[in-house]
This record gives sequence, C-alpha cells and structure tokens, in this order.
Amino acid sequence: MNLIEIRDVRAGYGGDDVLKGVSLSFVEGEMTAIIGPNGAGKSTLLKTACGALAPASGGVFFRGRPIGSIGEAALARELAVVHQLIENIPPFTVYEFVRLGRFPYRAFWRLDSPGDGARIEEALAAVGAGHLRNRTVTGLSGGERQLVYLARALAQNERVIILDEPVSHLDIRHAVRVMDVLHGLNAAGTTIITVLHDINLASDYCTRIIALRDGAIFADGPPEEVIRYQVVEPLFDTVCVVFENPITKRPYTFPVPRYAKS
Repeated sequence: MNLIEIRDVRAGYGGDDVLKGVSLSFVEGEMTAIIGPNGAGKSTLLKTACGALAPASGGVFFRGRPIGSIGEAALARELAVVHQLIENIPPFTVYEFVRLGRFPYRAFWRLDSPGDGARIEEALAAVGAGHLRNRTVTGLSGGERQLVYLARALAQNERVIILDEPVSHLDIRHAVRVMDVLHGLNAAGTTIITVLHDINLASDYCTRIIALRDGAIFADGPPEEVIRYQVVEPLFDTVCVVFENPITKRPYTFPVPRYAKS
C-alpha cells in the first residue's frame, strides 16, 4: 500500500489552481526531493500531501484513507512537517521548542505525556543538537535552528518527515550537515519528502526526484533519469551541462553563464 497517494489533484489559493491534475504516490522508505522553478507548485504539492491544503478536486490518501478524514492529532502522530524558517518565535529554549513536538500525544489536561523527556533527548541527539538544549531558539544561527526544527519533528514522529526547503539560506557547511542528518534518518527507516532548490543536493542525497513545472509533473524518477540536460534545460529554461560527481557517482549540473555562450 502507498504511504501517500495523490489522485488527479487540482489545488491552489483563492480559486486559482496551482496544481493542475497531479497524480503520484509516495512509498515508505524513500528519500524524495521535489524540484522545479519558482512558482511551479512545489510548496503547494507539499501542503496538499500532508493535508494542510484541501484540494479543489481529486483526492489525497494516507495509508489508503482520505487524508481529510483523519483527525489533526491522529495525523500528527503519523507524520511531521518542517516548514521554512519561522520568524517571530517566542524566546523558547531549544528543549522547550523541541518539546512542542510532543503535542499529539498529550491529553488536554496534561502538560506532558509518558516518555516525553526520553524522546526529546533522543531527537536532540539524533540531529547532533544536544549541546544546544539550554540556548534560546532565537539566538541560534540559521543552520542550528534548522537542526532544532528537525529535532522537533523527530520528537513528534520518526516515521515520516515532510520538509519545505530545509537548506534554503544556509551556507554549504550547514546545508550538507542538514542533508547528512536527513540521509542518516532515511537510512534508519524514516521516509523523507522534501522540497529542494539545490538540484545537486537532491541528486546526491535522494533516491527519487519529482520535477514540477507549471503545476504538473515534468519528470519523476531516480537522479540518473531526472538530472539530465535533456530534462533540466527545459525544466528551468536554462542551458546547462551535466557530469558525474566523481565521489557519489550521481549526476551533477552546472548552469552555463550567458557570457560563455556567446
């Protein structure tokens, strides 16, 4: 059975469809990247897949059930979502912030559920952020904060994590660190679905790449099938060359500057 199945979905905002009849499935254990130009519908697809945005038509199913029929707390126990860097966060300590991931397991009259402390410590350790537990989230760097977001997601659910641009605005070191953590989680059994702007990171780390353009599926497959100049050039309307990363043996893309084409 598919983990998440999207059937002929049209979805958008204010009556305007961003997704235009998208059909695809996600299976357990994959590490999937969603790529494409700005405005292609990547974040909209993510919101639809996790139940945050109801489609105008078509259906979204989680483990065979209509996702809209699953209660918010029940769904939160099945998957966790990591949004882009959040502004205006109250001055929580890292521990307090990660503790928020335990909300689906608490009875409304209790502040904590059994095992919260252990799960929080395990989540912090898994992303290498245990040393940050007493720091305030607002005082962290962007890379540190993204690791803490991951820890909160892990404290909530370690089976399925959905992320919207987790390495945007991060330098190379922090981007690789975050992707290394995601890769390690996937190797341990976590299903990862993430929007990525860096298609080379997508190629190096993910087993499947879904390319969107104009609200429709443009390509879908392993990196070797999707990261080819025959796909990347029309996807982004940009001339590029594709080589093999000599270390990972995955395809690697270089855009060609306009001055070099003359």
